[in-house]
Amino acid sequence: MLAVEDIHIHDVLIVGGGPCGLAVAARLCESTPSSLFTDSEHQRYHWMKASSARQTSKSFKTSRRSLTASDRLVQGASCCSGLDIAVLDAHGGEWMSAWNERFKKLEIKYLRSPMFFHPDPRDRDGLRGYAWKEGRDHELKEIHGVIGKELSKHQRKQKMKKSGKSKQETTFLDERDRPDYFRPSTALFKSFCEDIATRYDLADIVEKSEVNSIDYKPNECPDCPGEFTLQTSTGIKRARIVVFAAGAALNPALPSDCPFSDEGSITHALIPSYLSSNDKLLPPHMVQKISRKQRTNLLVVGGGLTSAQIADAALKRGVTKVYQIMRGPLKVKDFDMELGWVAKFKNHFLARYWSADSDEERLEMYKEARNGGSVNSEYHHILKTHISKGGVSLHEYINITSASWNTGSQSWEVETSPELLNLPAFDHVIYATGFDINFEKIEAVQPLIKKYGIETVGGFPRLTHDLSWSDEVPFFVTGRLASLRMGPASPNLEGARMGAERIAWKVGELLGRGEPDTKGERRDSGYSSIDGRTEGVDFRRLGLGIENQFDVLDLGGSTSDSDD
Repeated sequence: MLAVEDIHIHDVLIVGGGPCGLAVAARLCESTPSSLFTDSEHQRYHWMKASSARQTSKSFKTSRRSLTASDRLVQGASCCSGLDIAVLDAHGGEWMSAWNERFKKLEIKYLRSPMFFHPDPRDRDGLRGYAWKEGRDHELKEIHGVIGKELSKHQRKQKMKKSGKSKQETTFLDERDRPDYFRPSTALFKSFCEDIATRYDLADIVEKSEVNSIDYKPNECPDCPGEFTLQTSTGIKRARIVVFAAGAALNPALPSDCPFSDEGSITHALIPSYLSSNDKLLPPHMVQKISRKQRTNLLVVGGGLTSAQIADAALKRGVTKVYQIMRGPLKVKDFDMELGWVAKFKNHFLARYWSADSDEERLEMYKEARNGGSVNSEYHHILKTHISKGGVSLHEYINITSASWNTGSQSWEVETSPELLNLPAFDHVIYATGFDINFEKIEAVQPLIKKYGIETVGGFPRLTHDLSWSDEVPFFVTGRLASLRMGPASPNLEGARMGAERIAWKVGELLGRGEPDTKGERRDSGYSSIDGRTEGVDFRRLGLGIENQFDVLDLGGSTSDSDD
């Protein structure tokens, strides 16, 4: 067994192989991100790359950095032209493992998000372009009711007459935004993510490994990154920088006021239970009753999209009836936050969020924008169809006060407030009540909390604007836990790309500092030219926003440039 000091040190280690982790890894490998480069600049740059083999002009430099020799690159197994990235995921050894299983478990055919919510850093319209390039545009489903404000009143009336649909509410979006407001199929989005991983040579860097603890030791050189040590289920890992992209990072748990005991048949919707059964939604005893054509009753607690998806999936599996109970009203929204945070005026909303006087104020804005669980129009229609056919019984403003498990019949007896009469015995109960957010309870970060401390508001950590723990500790957080800095979209696919952008800027700055070599001089980190050639513009630093982006447009216009 290797001593700790002999274990390879990665440049960046990402904890979590979901959309946020993929977005960060891809962004670190992308030299011309859509956030910094226009379409014309992309065309110019990729034309230069394609025609570089035909160029006969002398290589030149436009920066003060010395050329990167092979012995000055990062050592060890690496990807992304010199940047050494590793990914650990507790669920599986491939990208989007948990995401794909949950979608399969609930038989979700289409995403809720619009076309521009995705982890590709190169192109905001990358998902739409991929669908058309692959001839899969038929897998896009329009989001009705959010487009059409710029049509005149007469035009809207004519359009409604032709479609035979009722009047839609006034929205923030006009007709030219229509192509953005389609939803990709689950299969299309899965293929698109696989394409991103292949494009950046990231497909084989994910390791199935559960992280148990993370510790950090600063470097004696004040301008050099320190060293993280991670205790994992597959051994000790070391890295210069850690990115925590593990969602809420707490195992889904039943609410503290849940009256159901552990001895009965009950689970949280997001717990991968019944792994020994072919059916990962229903318990074995319920599957057996269905196979014997016996009556079965399922209780679903919660009013969000997941609860509606569970009800639909359960009925497709043969459950006789689903009872859905929620504390508040059933809210219908196309997105899980208000449209203003998604549409073209989102910068106005984000400006108010970022300019708030305190994190406490931001937390209130976050809660108001997301406003609890909701279902989109598609699943609202599905629910109404099941209700009309007697498959679903939906009850709003109801609290469960007590529950008892009958071992003999393997069923629950439930009491509610206000009282619901004639409730049957339930074979199984599924809670679809989301995640608890409490950064301080995450086991893996306890060593960091003890050493360096961090304040939280409503369970969310108070990160820097770069989404790091602090200026001294290069531990980055993205996704849901970064909501105080990124806004209500942080838990969504849009937040994945926003977070990756912020993190990449800072990572480029940290790794660009280099570290001293054996002579005490600064050594290049290897985070430089995109393809290792002797072109003068430092494309990686350029892509991270810490190089002059206009220099790239002049690459073909000069033939030489002397060193300083």
